[in-house]
Amino acid sequence: MILYLVRHGKTEYNTVKRYTGNTDVSLSAEGVKQARETALLLKDVPFDVIVSSPLLRAKTTAEIIAEYHPSVPVVYMDGLRERSFGNWEGKEDTDRTYIDFICLPENINSAPDNGETISDFYERVKNTLDEIKASYPEKTVLAVAHGMVSRMINKAINNIPFGDANKFLLPNCEYIRYEI
Repeated sequence: MILYLVRHGKTEYNTVKRYTGNTDVSLSAEGVKQARETALLLKDVPFDVIVSSPLLRAKTTAEIIAEYHPSVPVVYMDGLRERSFGNWEGKEDTDRTYIDFICLPENINSAPDNGETISDFYERVKNTLDEIKASYPEKTVLAVAHGMVSRMINKAINNIPFGDANKFLLPNCEYIRYEI
């Protein structure tokens, strides 16, 4: 399988550095522009299917890219939703405490109040990646998701430890190609 992984376009939350998680925010004007630019870059890739998080920012990015692939089905998968950051969602990144919390390997089984642990989140994303591989073997797949989801997909594909997984950052509306 060939997998193209795209992070959604920029949102207002990204601009002001708010933790978004499962909060369903839309793309900013800049994010729509980014999605259109990425769509042009990917217009000649022969996708067999587009899979996307159902959250609005990813869904809109996928739909903009799909405009160049009108016969390609778009499938929304809950397993590609961003990690739930619970009570931290909507808060601004004013210090590094939160980032240290989610990045340090010793914290993988901890979660913010009402949030998801990184170990549970990783299992959800890895199971979804396995489902995609089983459903579309030897196909070219576009997946549109989120920053933390892209880290977990990269971790699963490259079999890297949690501590190193967070060194990978896919910027808004950038993509990476994997052969799995």
